[in-house]
Amino acid sequence: MSPNKKMAAAIITAYANYGDNPDDWPKDIKKEIRGQTEEQHTAKTKILRHLILHGCTNKYIAQERSKTPQYIQQLRGRMKNRDELDYQATPDELTQLKYNLDHMDRPNNKGIASVMGRDKDWVRCMREKLREADNE
Repeated sequence: MSPNKKMAAAIITAYANYGDNPDDWPKDIKKEIRGQTEEQHTAKTKILRHLILHGCTNKYIAQERSKTPQYIQQLRGRMKNRDELDYQATPDELTQLKYNLDHMDRPNNKGIASVMGRDKDWVRCMREKLREADNE
């Protein structure tokens, strides 16, 4: 079955089960319908998603994986719209971030992102996780 037919079937089912107002539909149903148009999760796409989740910049991913920066930006945008953009970090990445925070004069997200070669949103999110870990 083609993705368009799957999406149409999911929409018809949602109308039948939850009524005429899509605002009243459960979030997981809406998320599933929005995800129907997503490209197949091939091995190449999974690698791109992994790099995005670990905060690599669009330019870096595009150079390493032979894609255009616009393609990576669109993929990042689709992930964000579907609430799939939950940044992650390895213990080594967190150690590197903590080192940069401790050894930079007046560290800000943009400066740290530049030094680490990461997206500034990833840096912001990981700094929040470090703060939470320190407060526990």
